[in-house]
Amino acid sequence: MSLLMLATLLPACATITTGTSQNVSIITEPPGATCQLVRSGNVVAVVNPTPGTANVSKSGQDLAVNCTRSGSMPAVQTVSSQFQGMTAGNILLGGFIGLAVDAASGAMAQYPATVTVILPPQQFASLAERDSFFDARVAAVQRDFAERITQARSSCNSSDPGCGPRIAAIEAERDAVLAQLATQRSTARVT
Repeated sequence: MSLLMLATLLPACATITTGTSQNVSIITEPPGATCQLVRSGNVVAVVNPTPGTANVSKSGQDLAVNCTRSGSMPAVQTVSSQFQGMTAGNILLGGFIGLAVDAASGAMAQYPATVTVILPPQQFASLAERDSFFDARVAAVQRDFAERITQARSSCNSSDPGCGPRIAAIEAERDAVLAQLATQRSTARVT
C-alpha cells in the first residue's frame, strides 16, 4: 500500500484513536461539592456531588472548574488542555488534512484526567489555624506552578516564538490562583 493511499485512509489519527471527548474526574477537598465545568462562558458539564466524573469535548481552550459546597468557600480551578502526541503522526500519515481535522475537532488537545479543587473552610477556630491552612495552600501552588514553568522551559527551543507567551500564560494563571487565595484568606471568618 502506498503512502499516499494510507494518507487518504487515515486522515485524522488522534480523532480516530482517542476521540473528540474525554472523561475528567473531579475531586474536591472536602468532598460533596457541586462543580460546573465551564468553557468560553458556557457550562459544558456538572459534577454533583464530588467526587465524580464528567465527559467533556476536547478543546484547546481552558476549562474552568467552579465548585461550591455548604460550609466551604467557593473555589475555581482553571485547567489547560495539553497537546496530544498522537497528532504528530498526522504529518506523516494523514498530512495536513489530518492535522486540520484533529485541530478542528479538538482531538489534538486533552485535559488532565483528574482535577483536584480545594475548597477552604468558611471559618477557622483561630488566626493561626487560618494562616497555617492558607500558607500551606500558597506553598503548594507555588511548587506546582514552578514545576509547570520548568517543564515549559525545558520543552522550548530558541527558535520557538510561542515559548515566551506560553510561560507568561502559566505565570498569569499562577498569579490569579495566588490572588484568589489571598482574597479567601482575608474573607475567612475566625471564630
